[in-house]
Amino acid sequence: MDNSIIDVTGEYYSLSNNLSRNSNVPYWGHQYVYSYSEINSATSQQRVFYKTYKFNFLNNIYTNLEGNNNYAFILLFDLLNEYENHKNTIRLEKQLKELRIYHPKTKSYCISYLVKKLLEHNLHKDVERIRKEENYYDDYSGYDYLKLGAQFRAKLDLSDQDVELLNKLWNPENNFFSIEFCGLEVVKFYLYVVKKLEEKYEKESSSLNDELDKVADSIACKHYNYRKGSSNYKYSIETIVNELHSNIFKYCENVVRENFGHKRKLNVDLQYTSDSITEEYNNRIVLRLKKIMQVYLPTINEPDEKTDVELNAQNTTRWKIKFDELVSKYNNDSKAFTQKIINLGTQNKNNPSVENIFYEASKFIASHDKETALNLYVYYIYYDLNSVKFDNKQLNITTQKNLFKTTEQLNDFQVIINHFVQDKDLEKALKSIPAVYAAKRKKIQLDRQAIQEVHDKHSGTVELLNEYLRDEEDIQEVEKLHMDNEIFLQIIPPSEQIQTSSFEDSINFTKIQQEILDIFSKANLSILQADFEIVARSKGMFKNQLIESINEICYETLDDVLIEEDEEFYIINETYFNRILAK
Repeated sequence: MDNSIIDVTGEYYSLSNNLSRNSNVPYWGHQYVYSYSEINSATSQQRVFYKTYKFNFLNNIYTNLEGNNNYAFILLFDLLNEYENHKNTIRLEKQLKELRIYHPKTKSYCISYLVKKLLEHNLHKDVERIRKEENYYDDYSGYDYLKLGAQFRAKLDLSDQDVELLNKLWNPENNFFSIEFCGLEVVKFYLYVVKKLEEKYEKESSSLNDELDKVADSIACKHYNYRKGSSNYKYSIETIVNELHSNIFKYCENVVRENFGHKRKLNVDLQYTSDSITEEYNNRIVLRLKKIMQVYLPTINEPDEKTDVELNAQNTTRWKIKFDELVSKYNNDSKAFTQKIINLGTQNKNNPSVENIFYEASKFIASHDKETALNLYVYYIYYDLNSVKFDNKQLNITTQKNLFKTTEQLNDFQVIINHFVQDKDLEKALKSIPAVYAAKRKKIQLDRQAIQEVHDKHSGTVELLNEYLRDEEDIQEVEKLHMDNEIFLQIIPPSEQIQTSSFEDSINFTKIQQEILDIFSKANLSILQADFEIVARSKGMFKNQLIESINEICYETLDDVLIEEDEEFYIINETYFNRILAK
């Protein structure tokens, strides 16, 4: 490409009309320019020309240097120096943008030195903006943008020492850490724990770096068999120390995960097989680390509402922690309990298993407040109808017998549910519940002739009234006896809710395979292997047999396995799962 042509947003623009041609540009042989002071090595003729060149540049007159790019690099450092006086970031950005447009050889240097200058003045937000705008990740300033220090410096107002420590780590890039609040708490906790570790080692006349270096020395010599002092040994020490820092970071993240009720933990086992290495690492680092983390656990902030919603979507059974707490603290205030359950449901609005909260709440409260139990069961149906699959869980027979003492009560609730399944009007259904338990009296019809007969024959009064006003409790006893032989609550989903299969017709899944894939779907495509084994046994199959059968039937469609192992979990790639769903 001709040097007078540059690529701007994918199109080519000629600079020949914008550059002022000057055949009297003093020749300046190419040299590497490291600072403005290089102007001192120029001839008097070159210095005079530079002053004219700079004056024109600042007045939007751009000179064609005819390949004498030393002048442009001198100008770059000159503009950077002047920034120390005017501190006008917008002006400097504009000047360097024009410099790299009209003198393309300076482009990468303009961006990198601009980033460096802004970092010197702690303008981290501007740096992040420039990186994104310029797609710039080659960190000339010394901060690796892909590592944690540069990413969290502005967010947490970190010191240079903290940034240097975090830059030993790569971004974990897991679902938990990617939640902003969680990532911030993990980083803060890690920095705090490392600080306390340093204080602990200082009392022992040592330091964290010294202890890590000793462990790294053992790994380099015992695991890699490098000769101490060799080039391989020296190179490996820094890499190993950074790996150990990452391991400490994982320990800290696991503590935050546990504190947030996130049951999935990171694997903190070292990759080195030697027992002596593991023992040394535990004795030098882990024992102290665990004690410090336990002591300073209260420094971790509780998740905010937004974070709770995201965590509940990732961990579909996390709600049970809060639910068990509500149950254990129940104080016969069913109204308050209902509101707390509704709030818990809101926190799980993105959880595919949210309906189970209301199902379990209905079962629990049934022995305390029947009307509340029915209300919560209606909520269960509401969320179940709005889920991917209508599970239609029935309350067990014992609970139903407790809730409905008469056939009439059962039938009344059956009617409410049938209407609700059709119209999905939650408010209407909830308003209808009190009528289920409202007292119902037998209607009495009397005429004047009967009254006169009663008056004439006083002795028959009690018998006649008893015939009309049969004791309500007797009626209930009779109906209660009938209940033992009745068909209990049956919920029939609306026709539009009836589904055959959620998966591609061309893939002939068995009923069991479909049920397993539905379980994965509700569990956010990730199931503990221990939990999966229980499910497989309930189906009369071995877990490996079940996994292989599903992977085999999907292989022709995906050209890959569908279900994979990930540490202690079985997981499904979301892209693959979408490919097997019915279109």
